[in-house]
Amino acid sequence: MERYFEKFPTIQYANTTVVDITKRAALLEKVYNNPLVYYPYTISSEERADQLSYRYYKDQYQSWLIYFSNKIVDPYYEWYLHEKEFNDFVTKKYGSYFTTQRKVKHFKNDWNSEESITVSRFDSLSIGQRKYWEPVLGYNNIIASYKRKQKDWIINTNKIVKYTITPLTDTANRFIKDEICNIIFTNNKIGFGQVLFISGNELHLQHMAGYYNEIIDPASCYIQGEESKAYADPSAIEILANNIPADEEVYWKPVTYFEYEYEKNEFNKTVQVVDVTFAQQASDNLKDLMKV
Repeated sequence: MERYFEKFPTIQYANTTVVDITKRAALLEKVYNNPLVYYPYTISSEERADQLSYRYYKDQYQSWLIYFSNKIVDPYYEWYLHEKEFNDFVTKKYGSYFTTQRKVKHFKNDWNSEESITVSRFDSLSIGQRKYWEPVLGYNNIIASYKRKQKDWIINTNKIVKYTITPLTDTANRFIKDEICNIIFTNNKIGFGQVLFISGNELHLQHMAGYYNEIIDPASCYIQGEESKAYADPSAIEILANNIPADEEVYWKPVTYFEYEYEKNEFNKTVQVVDVTFAQQASDNLKDLMKV
């Protein structure tokens, strides 16, 4: 049986002999870079790498080849997680399953949101909006319509806003980085943002939504953190960054932490499996590469 870590050298760490798992080796380039060597495989529910290895290679210890060919460093969190494992993972990583579905990580071009549009409608768009569309050619290469550009553009945030606030003196009541804040101007004008920076009388929020830059009545306006319960009265507002112009906001959508992790996990569901006829060649090559 081919055991992955038996091929790795050992090192001294904390007066103990351990396997040097940081030692990485490339498979034979002609094998590794040849797409014909692999075939895609969709992991079934709760299937582990060793189970797949046993079914395909007749050897559970050949699971190292599956990890290696997919550049998996963490065999647990980089392998597809079924629903319960995934929910436990996001809860442990972010502290709350509920907040992962609300907190924004970044914004992306939402190119799945619209069907094609007519030429006349495209002509009515602003210059900024036109960059999200590409022509669909018809007879004699004449533009028949326009469709959304399938570009996975990502920006860190839509806006960053600085609020000048009453200095916080209660150290137990500080805003927490990345927590969601409710911004109350009136009962009917409410906004949201996430803490980017807090120091003294400055509070910077990002991932803005709703009303966020209009102090109507200073006496009734306040900002409150949902997790910290920190409370502050804003006296001035300054927009530090406006990454998405107002006429282009419709083309972007916020991506929550849950959506981000879910997409990564779904990507891990499909792996590249080295054809069994090349498995021994890859194993022999790894042995040669790991010789010291």
